[in-house]
Amino acid sequence: MGSMRAHLRAVGTDFFDTAPIRFDTSAVLAANPDRVFAALADPAGWGDWFPGFDHSGHWATDGPPGTGSRRVVRAARLTFEETIIAWEPPERFAFRVDRAGAPVARALAEDYRVAAHPDGSVLSWTFAIDPPAAIRPLVRRSRPVMQRMFARAAAALQAHVGG
Repeated sequence: MGSMRAHLRAVGTDFFDTAPIRFDTSAVLAANPDRVFAALADPAGWGDWFPGFDHSGHWATDGPPGTGSRRVVRAARLTFEETIIAWEPPERFAFRVDRAGAPVARALAEDYRVAAHPDGSVLSWTFAIDPPAAIRPLVRRSRPVMQRMFARAAAALQAHVGG
């Protein structure tokens, strides 16, 4: 797994309202919320649809996953240890990053919300981050890049879960 170098601050769901920087975007998927949530809840499956992820993702806790469960994923050749901070099938899947293979942030969390839509589902994504002060301006300017990444992930997720 490689050594973990950076410990991030533990945050809860309130961080989505208080984070210094947050990006919000959404996409309509032609799949029902249960199928979308199932894909979000499969750590190894992120390699099938989220750009940069591999298939090594796994649960690091025993028992059925839920709030408080921990998972380990690899993206962009970095390992991330995460804790689930909201688990409300099929409507909400949120996690915080506890440790990362590089000093990516002081705190980071992502919130995925799934709502029924006449065409299937709406997947809404919130990316909340407290970056180091030195890179805060760069992170603020990365909104278009993050939105394109989510759009690619949503399109790949659509192909992964089908209609």
